[in-house]
Amino acid sequence: MQAHRLEIEIPAAVVGYLQMDDDKINKRVNILLLVDLARRGVISFGKAAELADIDKMSLINEMGYMGIPYFDNDISEVLDDVETIERTMNRLSQ
Repeated sequence: MQAHRLEIEIPAAVVGYLQMDDDKINKRVNILLLVDLARRGVISFGKAAELADIDKMSLINEMGYMGIPYFDNDISEVLDDVETIERTMNRLSQ
């Protein structure tokens, strides 16, 4: 895959807290950018995982590790989804 090289400056004090080598920092920044694109709907989470060269579950795990929720529905949306699933299951069982 072609790549665009981008150089960023990170204060030495911040790098000290990261406790990662440059390759790991690069991968983490790449994942953060891809997750941002996916959360904004520019690309899918599957595409983000593909571009990060990891599987989707690994991307979701990375998001969790970074404190970024994969699911961002509020409780009313979750309850609506549960009701929809229950109605669908009832129709299928008839």
